[in-house]
Amino acid sequence: MARFTKSQRLLTGRDFDQVLDRPGTKVVCPDFVLVASLKKDQLPISRLGLIVSGKVGNAVTRNKIKRSIRSVFRENLSLSQELAGRDLVVIARPAIVMKNGRLKDNIQDRFLLCSERLLKRFASKSELISQGTETH
Repeated sequence: MARFTKSQRLLTGRDFDQVLDRPGTKVVCPDFVLVASLKKDQLPISRLGLIVSGKVGNAVTRNKIKRSIRSVFRENLSLSQELAGRDLVVIARPAIVMKNGRLKDNIQDRFLLCSERLLKRFASKSELISQGTETH
């Protein structure tokens, strides 16, 4: 398995703030919030940042969630043409954990479904831009 290199990660608070404060695309799902925006440097590499707060669970639970999301990003999304040149921040919501403290099954599938919604939103925005009718 390939490592998740520094060039594929958002590393500093400034990196996260740039994505969260810059106008971009936001998708809210029951288990995740995905926020993506274009990078300033315009390189075709997409980067991932993860926010998993203590409200989601203990350290073991939070790390399992992060490993799952990184794995999906590395295997599927990092090569996506729609994400090229964009930074992506994933915010895990407490709904990902069941009442008994265990993680819901298929975290990776749930994340993929949410990210597909994000990619569809990119596609619809690019169609609007190509038609010359951009909406805000």
